[in-house]
Amino acid sequence: MTRKKRNVRFFKSYTDEAAVQSSLEIFNVLKKGQAVSMGEIARKTNLPGDVVSGYINSCVKKDLLRLTGTDKGGLVEFGADDKKVLGIGFNGGQCVLSVMNPKGEITEIEKISIKPFAELKGRIKELKEMVDAVSKNTGLKDVKFDFAGVAVPEKINEMNPRGVEVIGDGISRIFGCDVLITFESTACGYGEKDSSPRTKGKDILYMHSDIGTGVVIKGEMIFEANDNRTWEGKAYLRPWSQFDIVETARDLVNKGLGTSMVDMVRGDVDGIDLKVVLKAAEEKDELAEDLVKRSALALGVRTAYLVNMFRTGTIVLGGGTEQKEGGFIDSVKESAKRFLFKDLVNEAEIVPGVLGKDASSVGAASLCRRELFMEV
Repeated sequence: MTRKKRNVRFFKSYTDEAAVQSSLEIFNVLKKGQAVSMGEIARKTNLPGDVVSGYINSCVKKDLLRLTGTDKGGLVEFGADDKKVLGIGFNGGQCVLSVMNPKGEITEIEKISIKPFAELKGRIKELKEMVDAVSKNTGLKDVKFDFAGVAVPEKINEMNPRGVEVIGDGISRIFGCDVLITFESTACGYGEKDSSPRTKGKDILYMHSDIGTGVVIKGEMIFEANDNRTWEGKAYLRPWSQFDIVETARDLVNKGLGTSMVDMVRGDVDGIDLKVVLKAAEEKDELAEDLVKRSALALGVRTAYLVNMFRTGTIVLGGGTEQKEGGFIDSVKESAKRFLFKDLVNEAEIVPGVLGKDASSVGAASLCRRELFMEV
């Protein structure tokens, strides 16, 4: 029996509220993972001591944080592990569910077989069937979650915007908690930011897949292509769909161009995905190599332009392009270096994401954790 439906909404990527910004600045210090004093938090955030102590004490009352030692000389640590959030993402024919505690640790991952999103047409019936599959097969129904976050592939919103609502409502009924909706690229970017020593604690530009949906994360402020606010940089984060490797490969194969990719998918052209193209390029398939170089050149140009604009020295590639096959990352680096401002050439570092197929699920959970501390 499913639980009572709760509130479903898009998460807040950015806020102009001073109090919330202060909360997120404190949270950003706490995320470093080491116990820290209130005085040190005040110094690192440049916030008044009473603001810091007021926020910390409110978090303690909600069991999000705890104080060790005396109030004045004690250290602040993350609180009870029994508070949990749930992140849900989709990878091919799987729905991935990640459980996270207040420390940001993944305590459990569950994977449920569903119909691949690439095969969906955006029909409401299909999405309801997918939600039903999660409901029937999850072992997490009895777990109490403060929030569940859902990373919805942009493709679903493009095909049928109502589909986002259907998925969110379905998840809220299954787990009986408030649901936060985000798009896949944003969840992946936020998840990757704190998952590698090379990116943790840094401002980043995240580029999702070969078409490069951009996400800029500075501290805890998130700037995304899907942002509803009106701001100048938004348009530049939108993907360049004309450089979609997979769609171009399928189109050329259907026109009769010879390539080993046909054999790799046993003649099923719809089976060609980014992994297939990169593997074919690694094996020196001429068509695949040309497609990879063309797309990587475009992504490198866009990456350089965005780094020049947002001044983010760390760039993370994900959504499939983080794989080593096909030389995609090397080609992006070579292209970007040619267009970066001179003062950024030696500072900019392009690195692959580390979360792989679990990125959207882990990122959605991380955004829910952020929301917990944002709403104190």
